[in-house]
Amino acid sequence: MSTTWVTAGSTSDLFERPSTTLKNFVINNWAETNPAAGEIRFLEDWWDGYGDYQIHFRESDTPIAVQGLGWRYRAYDDYVMVHVFARRNAAQEPPQRDNMVRELQRIVSLNRDQLTLGGLPGGGFTSAYTDRFVNTPGTGVKKSSQMQIVQINDEILTNAVFTVWHSMMRIRIHYWKVDLTP
Repeated sequence: MSTTWVTAGSTSDLFERPSTTLKNFVINNWAETNPAAGEIRFLEDWWDGYGDYQIHFRESDTPIAVQGLGWRYRAYDDYVMVHVFARRNAAQEPPQRDNMVRELQRIVSLNRDQLTLGGLPGGGFTSAYTDRFVNTPGTGVKKSSQMQIVQINDEILTNAVFTVWHSMMRIRIHYWKVDLTP
């Protein structure tokens, strides 16, 4: 007997990596103007030296933790590493790096349960059991995930030509899956 796992609150399973979903979510919610989203390279690989501002969303090396919540329900903890780079041809740290880190913190903290993982919202489940985990009380809105910043580190990379300031942010994405097998 095969099972049909879907992301809670949707009609399908994950359709892309959580790092890709988070990257697109950040781009769509970016409000900072120094630097503006158009001045930043949002990528999923590593610093390549092109441009002064880059933000990279990478899969973490932390294993995904799966917790059984009963016969047909599971909770997952996945981690995305977000790397912020700012380059400058001077010894002073550019204020744009702090601005980018603060903007990422703002987006995650204000939208911690708004990241949509999976397909179209709705219809994925109707169980009172899962409603304990995914309903937003008093609104009738079902959430499919929660995100939280769990670690921030900074480092400086220097050579004779320029200096690169690098911040690393580990974001935990907690989401639920439901088995819809009849």
